[in-house]
Amino acid sequence: MSTPPIPSYVATAAVVAAVVTCYRFGVSPAVRALARYPTPLAVTAAVTVIAPLSLRPSPLPGPLHCFVVSMIALLTWRGTTSDYDVTLPIGPQRRDKLLLLFLAVTSCLWAPALLAWIAVFCGMLRGWQHHAMMPVRLLKVYLAWFLVTAVLAPPTSHSTAGLVLVLGCVSLSHYVKPAWSKARLGPRPWSWAWNNRTHYLVASAYSWGWARFLPSRTVSRLLRRAGVVDRPVNLLTMVVEAAGLVAFLDRRLLIAILVATALFNLVVALASGIIFWENIAANIGLATAFGLLPETGYDTAFGWPAALVALTVMLLSTADLLWQPWHLGWWDAPFTARIHWQVETVSGATRGLYNDYMCPYEREFGRVEGYFLTDEPVLHGHLGIVWDQRLRDLLVQARGDQDRLHQLKQTYGRTHRNEERSAEHVAFLTSMFTGLNAGTRKSPLPRWLRHLKAPGGQLYRWGDLPAYHGEEPVRRITMRYEERCYLPETGDFVLLADRVVREIDLSAPMTNLEDNTTCARSSSTAAPTSESC
Repeated sequence: MSTPPIPSYVATAAVVAAVVTCYRFGVSPAVRALARYPTPLAVTAAVTVIAPLSLRPSPLPGPLHCFVVSMIALLTWRGTTSDYDVTLPIGPQRRDKLLLLFLAVTSCLWAPALLAWIAVFCGMLRGWQHHAMMPVRLLKVYLAWFLVTAVLAPPTSHSTAGLVLVLGCVSLSHYVKPAWSKARLGPRPWSWAWNNRTHYLVASAYSWGWARFLPSRTVSRLLRRAGVVDRPVNLLTMVVEAAGLVAFLDRRLLIAILVATALFNLVVALASGIIFWENIAANIGLATAFGLLPETGYDTAFGWPAALVALTVMLLSTADLLWQPWHLGWWDAPFTARIHWQVETVSGATRGLYNDYMCPYEREFGRVEGYFLTDEPVLHGHLGIVWDQRLRDLLVQARGDQDRLHQLKQTYGRTHRNEERSAEHVAFLTSMFTGLNAGTRKSPLPRWLRHLKAPGGQLYRWGDLPAYHGEEPVRRITMRYEERCYLPETGDFVLLADRVVREIDLSAPMTNLEDNTTCARSSSTAAPTSESC
């Protein structure tokens, strides 16, 4: 394939600049504003704003159109099959799910409807979460591209090449930024790759609730073997994440890197129980679409001038000036402290209340929710991660010794105790299980179709107790604070602390819970902020 002249690349770069500008200052603020309003008002406003473009056809090529349709279908599946929040009226939630489905079909046929679809998905359906950010941003970029092409009508070849460039940049920037974050963790850019003990992440995930169906001795043997390959795995991780900086030098290189990122996400899921299935599907879809594009018509999306344009866009996104991918750079430690929930049923059985049953809040209950219930200083984030290599080393050297850990908590820990949030949390759980005990429907799917529900992103569905799946009514909810540590020298998983921090007796009369439940709902379903959009 011959290299196009530089003026052709300039025209494509102009399309890219117009699209990212429209995204940053048009589409993203509009979505952020619309998502804050009740669904009927948001949809009406979105249709009003986009109506002047109703007669504009979309010149989108076949494979890219199929990709956009697949992303709409994927996220609609997630939004329509997630559980109801039973502390809220079910009718409006059912309406929003049906409206999302209707707008999804409409958006596939009429691109302007996508603004209303995104507003509904990112609003009360809580679609704007970490694991769906990248696919939603891809759709927002497509909408921005549609607006630019409808208003400016650039030549089709430059328009298509510009869309390929921006779609690829959105995807790969979500890996470039974590590579940059890891490079800044230590005194040298390679400090993380050389010194992080990534197999501790596997140990912490097992303590947290991932793959607990495996015996601990089996996991210990796996960890001993995994520790040997920490540095090669770390180096390969940074290579895959940073490869997006040169991806647009060649079409085949871009496709290979997109496939590599999907495989990388799959490895992360197996190791940690964090599954970015939306990202995996999006990157495989992009790779397939780019591979099916004809040989002509998008030449200016590749080559060293295109790579410079892509590099500029990705550096701007890394600096949070376009969209804001998460940093995802930390040191892995073998010590974890977590709040666990368990229930006692009316028959006296004790079951673990794991994050999958807490959908649509499975992400919150799978991460660090509940630290506000305890006075204990917390040293780390999700899965025992820390941002200070010295603290990581001190946690390893403590070897589970309670006195040394106490000193570390006093020096480095942070207390999250908050009585207001605790009261809201108790009110939320009380209202939720009171409704479930009374027969309130939790899933929008009939029982015989519930296996078709979209998966969650936090796979912490196992623990010391059998999982509760709604088999019978609940009479008591108990929240426990637990500390666990993996000891590398012996391979043991040690339970260091296990105490009750709060109990809810559902047989007791409910008093003064309505206001607290409203606060809990509003904090759990907040609209996206400017920092996240």
